[in-house]
Amino acid sequence: MDVRLSETQEMLRASARDFLAESCPTKEVRAARTSPEGFSRELWSSIAGLGWTGLALPERCGGSGMEFVDLCLLIEEMGYACMPSPFVDTVAGCALTLASAGRDEADRLATLIGEGDSIVVPACQPAGDGNEAILRHDGSDYALNGTELFVPFADSANHLLVTARAKGDTAREYMVVVPADARGIHFTPMTSMGDQRPHGVRFESVTVHGNAILFDGQAATEARRRMLGRIDVARCCDVVGALQWVLDDTVAYAKERKQFGKPIGEFQSVQHYCADIRIMLDGLRTASYHAAWQLGQDCDADPSIAVACAYAHRVVPQVMAMAHQIHGAMGVTREHDLHLYTTHAFAPARGLAPVETYRDVVLHS
Repeated sequence: MDVRLSETQEMLRASARDFLAESCPTKEVRAARTSPEGFSRELWSSIAGLGWTGLALPERCGGSGMEFVDLCLLIEEMGYACMPSPFVDTVAGCALTLASAGRDEADRLATLIGEGDSIVVPACQPAGDGNEAILRHDGSDYALNGTELFVPFADSANHLLVTARAKGDTAREYMVVVPADARGIHFTPMTSMGDQRPHGVRFESVTVHGNAILFDGQAATEARRRMLGRIDVARCCDVVGALQWVLDDTVAYAKERKQFGKPIGEFQSVQHYCADIRIMLDGLRTASYHAAWQLGQDCDADPSIAVACAYAHRVVPQVMAMAHQIHGAMGVTREHDLHLYTTHAFAPARGLAPVETYRDVVLHS
């Protein structure tokens, strides 16, 4: 892996930051968070017009065919802007999975995502803890029953990408795509500190046609694993962007805030805090980039994904604690932008699995 960004990547990142600084200031972030859908449809159309939603899609799906790590650079800038949207789940997760299915219907949906005309979200968490979707034969079609929890932006989606186990053979998985407005699908909003608008989704005898099955058996298990891995890495990159903003804002505040007749940034303990934040941020960025690069190269990225995610669990609370301590009481008020980034960046709020899950992967790799 070349740790240096190419000229194209630097231009991509710079243009994304400039665009989001103008189009997604924190005033708009607050408005989007309190809107019915939890994100701005107007901004979604704008980024689709810029080609962001199709950046990593193959050309046959109307995409630019760029690398997954390039997509993660965009997502990092979205994190820097604290942009609430289904981009990670829809574009980094579902769109690339659909494009890998090799089916005409899947390519059509991937193309619609790339054009900004469709939102597809994953309902693919491993079975257990309330997640249990079962697919059974029903004449010439199939019937989907069960529940999936914490499905992000489910009530704004056009389709759901669901992993279900076979009736009578729970070791066998299917990955199917179903319209979000299909008869028998019910949404229940769930409470979260983050901005992903999670829902519980209940399936009651939802009809699934044969051409809606994208993957079957071991291929479905592998597709789910790869998709969740991409989503995890993309979320880590989103967190990296958010923490970069936290560092920039904290350093700026330490230069301006005066105590005992001089800026608090002149005190050694404050300098140490800022240096520690930078060191931890660089570590998380490097781990996330490496995992993104491995995914783009079709390597066995599971250990690298686990390292990045486990480190995110460790780093985010430490960085936020130091940033809040430097800001003092004003940092915990809802009126201060640090509050937005705190609720945006915490690893559980970004949908990462418990840290023990990732540690087990590292230990057994």
